[in-house]
Amino acid sequence: MGFSVTIASSIVLIGIITAFVSVSTTMLCGFREVYKAANDYLSGEKERLDVRLDLDVNSVNANSCNITVKNLGSKTIFLSSQNGFQWNTIVVSYENNSQWHSYLIENYQVLEIKVSGTNTTFNITIHNFINPGEEAQIFFSVPEDAPDISLNGVVDVAFVTHYGISAKKEAVR
Repeated sequence: MGFSVTIASSIVLIGIITAFVSVSTTMLCGFREVYKAANDYLSGEKERLDVRLDLDVNSVNANSCNITVKNLGSKTIFLSSQNGFQWNTIVVSYENNSQWHSYLIENYQVLEIKVSGTNTTFNITIHNFINPGEEAQIFFSVPEDAPDISLNGVVDVAFVTHYGISAKKEAVR
């Protein structure tokens, strides 16, 4: 009876140690993955905190708008597309005949980039981004098959960056 108890106890002890090592390894790997995910999330949030925008709607016509986007943060906002990737999107929504229409605009035209509060402008073919303290005047049209923006109708315009930050304003035609 003494020898079989020792063998049985050894088998149980080996099973407990194996289970403990297995659970510990799984928990360590899980904690490492949680740490990586939290670190990635915090890095993304830090990047977003560095981006601040302001938007003004300068004019609204029946099928187009002119806006000014100001970079108040510390990150550069790129405006021109690269290899088919558009860095930013403009979202326009308006009411026509008691029905709201919303469109994503990625084909917009940058008219002017300048230092905020001054008349100092940049050549937009070379300087196609907005550094901190700069602003861009942008023109866009709604799609051709879209209904016109109603006279005295409310228009919502949002400028969304590739950082995930947006600026939004309302205007009336």
